[in-house]
Order: sequence, then C-alpha cells, then structure tokens
Amino acid sequence: MEDALRADPKRPGVAGFTGAPGTGKSTLVDAVVTLLRKQGSSVAVLATDPNSPFTGGAILGDRIRMQRHALDGKVFIRSMGARGHLGGLSLATREAIRLLGGFGFDQVILETVGVGQSELEVAAVADTTVVVLTPNLGDSVQMIKAGILEIADIFVVNKADIDGYARVVAELRTMMNMAPKTAPEINWRPPIIPTVATRQEGIDKLWEAVLQHRRHLESSGRAKELAERRLRDETAEVAAELARDRTRRALEEDPRLAERLLSDGTPYRTAEEILDRKG
Repeated sequence: MEDALRADPKRPGVAGFTGAPGTGKSTLVDAVVTLLRKQGSSVAVLATDPNSPFTGGAILGDRIRMQRHALDGKVFIRSMGARGHLGGLSLATREAIRLLGGFGFDQVILETVGVGQSELEVAAVADTTVVVLTPNLGDSVQMIKAGILEIADIFVVNKADIDGYARVVAELRTMMNMAPKTAPEINWRPPIIPTVATRQEGIDKLWEAVLQHRRHLESSGRAKELAERRLRDETAEVAAELARDRTRRALEEDPRLAERLLSDGTPYRTAEEILDRKG
C-alpha cells in the first residue's frame, strides 16, 4: 500500500488555516467544509491540537465542533496531536496528506494549534496559508508579527459583524504597506476577506481567493518550486527523526555510552559516534 502511494502520488489541494486562539478557526473551517460539500468536493480536515506534556493526550476538540459533518462519507475529520513538534504539525501530517490524496480526497484543510510561533510551519506544508484574525481580541495585530505577516497568502477577518472590524483591516493594510516588497516573481498581494462564519457569510469569497492563489502558483511556476521544497524539507525532517530514534536507542542499549557521557559531558562527541556507527 505504502509503495503504491509513493509510486503514484496524488496530492490534493491543501489549504492551511492558522491564527490566534479565539479567532474562530474551527467554525470557519466548518463553514468552508459546508461550502465545499455543496460544490460536490470531498474534503478532509486535519486539525492539530497540543498534547499534554504529562500524559501525551490531546483535547481533539475539532471533532466536537464539526459534528454536523460526522455522517457524511465525503468528509473526513481527524484531530492529530502535535506530539511535542514545535512547529505545531506532527511529521505524520505530511504522510496523512499523501494518504488522503491516495484515497481520492479533493481538498485537505489543515488547522494549526495557533499559539506562539507554531503558525509558521503550516506555510511549509500548505499550498495556501490563510491567517485568521478577529476584532477586539487584545492587540489585533499581535499574532501577525515576527514573521506571521510574511506567511499569509490570504487574511481573513472573522466575526466581521462586531465593532472593531474596520480598525483591524486598516492596521493590516498599514502593515502590508510597510512590509518589504516581495520578489517580482511572487507578485501576490494577500487579499483581506471579511467573514461571519457562524452565518456562512463571506465563505464563498474566501474559497474563491484560495482558488485564485492556486491559479497564481501554477501560472507563475511557483507550484513546482514549492513542491520540490516540501519534499526537501520532509526528507530533512525524516532524517532528523530517524537519527533521534537511533541515538535514544543506542544510549539505552549501550551502558558504556551513557557512562562516558556522564564522565566527560560531551554530548556532541557521543552523538557523532552513534551516528557514525554502521547498521
């Protein structure tokens, strides 16, 4: 099965939704799923939740929020724990996307944890990154600082029916005007889409913006470039994961390594020795 998927990989369209807690990401994703099903597309949702550092368990709350799609055979919803992965997306997420493509899903939606810098990694996996904001959530532009502005292909201001919407849009436009100019080959200015996800308002415009961005990637040649970069990044992550497992196993199975490590206190030398071993 695995060999068959890798021999004939079919990658579905992947849209990543990220943003601070409280912006309504799950409700927005639920509304997008509703729209896609009306259009006849099958859709899978991979929602990443933080794991407990003590038990390893995750809240997995997105299954609860998307109950109305539970009996739809063309909708697959899976909550995946981040499992300590700092980027907010476990390594298994990339494999899950490949698997879902093999099973014929047209669209995959990623929803990230949305805390701190964890939003950044979604841009390395998704074709289109949607950054979700909402009015009156403290500093409305706090979560788009420190690199978040650069990863957004589309901005969504959800809950646009409450006071403060115009201020958020004005601040966004100011920040985009102040940001460094993009390279000529990119030539994409992120649109700002107002939505009220609880009433299904603005969802059609949001998805049309996603499709426009995909068409832009294809016409500019960046789609192939991004696909190659994703494969390189995934290979590096797999290699790092294998090296980590190999090192832990060696330290557990060879008492001499642990003893020497404690005596000379040089993790780098010990790690190099383990990785230089054959087999």
